[in-house]
Amino acid sequence: MPKQPLPGDRKTDDAGPHHHEVVLLHLPHSLLFLMRNIYHLRCGSHNPNPSGNGVPMIAIDEFLFPRRLVAAPGAASRLGRLMLGDQVPLGAVMVIADSIVHELGLDRGLVTDLEDNGYQPLVFAEITGEPDDLVLKRAVAAARSAGAVAFIGIGGGSALDVAKLVAHAVGGDVEPDELRGPVAPIADFPFLALVPTTVGTGAEATRVAMFAVGGAKRAVLSPQFVPAVAVLDADLVAGLPAPVVAATALDALSHALESAMSTTSNDLTWQFSVQAARTVLDRLPPALAGDAEARGDLLYASFLAGVALNAGVVLGHSMSYVLAARHGLAHGVGCSLALPYCLAYNQTMDAPRAARLAAEVLQDEASGLLDLATRVARLSADAGLPTDLLGFGSGTEEPAQLAARVVSDYPRPTNPVPLETGRLTTLITHLRSGDLAGAWTAMGATP
Repeated sequence: MPKQPLPGDRKTDDAGPHHHEVVLLHLPHSLLFLMRNIYHLRCGSHNPNPSGNGVPMIAIDEFLFPRRLVAAPGAASRLGRLMLGDQVPLGAVMVIADSIVHELGLDRGLVTDLEDNGYQPLVFAEITGEPDDLVLKRAVAAARSAGAVAFIGIGGGSALDVAKLVAHAVGGDVEPDELRGPVAPIADFPFLALVPTTVGTGAEATRVAMFAVGGAKRAVLSPQFVPAVAVLDADLVAGLPAPVVAATALDALSHALESAMSTTSNDLTWQFSVQAARTVLDRLPPALAGDAEARGDLLYASFLAGVALNAGVVLGHSMSYVLAARHGLAHGVGCSLALPYCLAYNQTMDAPRAARLAAEVLQDEASGLLDLATRVARLSADAGLPTDLLGFGSGTEEPAQLAARVVSDYPRPTNPVPLETGRLTTLITHLRSGDLAGAWTAMGATP
């Protein structure tokens, strides 16, 4: 199957003035490419519901995308002049950074460009891991004290999430303790730019922000969290350690494949899901070997998967959350463990949709969902990520406990197959020993 083009594929005829080395994509311009792509798909072999006049029917409840995407090496160091050109008011700009990003000086070019263009940057670099309510409250207090008029997040998903939450709290005069679940939009939401420094978060394109309260994850959702500007600067990921590249890329792959399986996936998010998954499968091996261009491609794939992520994730992320809590795993490591088994559990989803997902991602009409799950498991193993739980001291009682937590704490109504504790216990029993083939057989019966 030929690769389907997507908006933002790096072509000189789409990228604007090539000599600027910056790709500026605005939503309506990007949608033209997607709609053209979808039209060809709908009029081809995958056209389940054409209208009587031959025009394809596309059902999309909502599609979220940053107002502007800037993608180029060194792009973060030009954000100040971009803001000035967009007439973002001069004043204090809150830069929320991962502590390691700040220590390594990865935010230095951004801060300097803000100063050179008349802004007063205030760097808050207290993000050391999963953010909690205490860190969030300190960041909100610092932003209010400085009178911040704009917000920039730079780092992994934690820093970007805190930037979203602080912008909402300050812009809407909302206290952090009030932030939970879907939140009402606020008038005059402040300027928000997000700059990822890993190849897996996708947070620069999502409506979701996470923080912990009392050790439990709390999700906050708002379409306004999708930023005014997302910056993909390949220079910021060139020096990532290989284990970080592996874990975060598998997180992006999980976003891509899970969002495609979600019952709220639509024609637009599907296209982003497929292209992101293809890119991770193809470009992770050279990226692990240090190929800078491949790492830039993974950064781009992470963004595409983040756009698709607005359709929601499914069982794999629920499993990742409980595995991470139980064994102290990084989120991406938990995702890499869970994803093949998520595909196994969901093998009884709508058959044409499952076949289409495998065929389009693997670019082979003869491939099925098992082939896709096997490919994912092999990629994780080749990247040096764990493929079972035995190395973490997992006991035989653990699968039932984890299954119960998945159902009670992280139910997924958009999972294409209903979550049942008994079947999940069986699934996680096979995951515990790394037995994907056994899991596939066990999950094959219609629930």
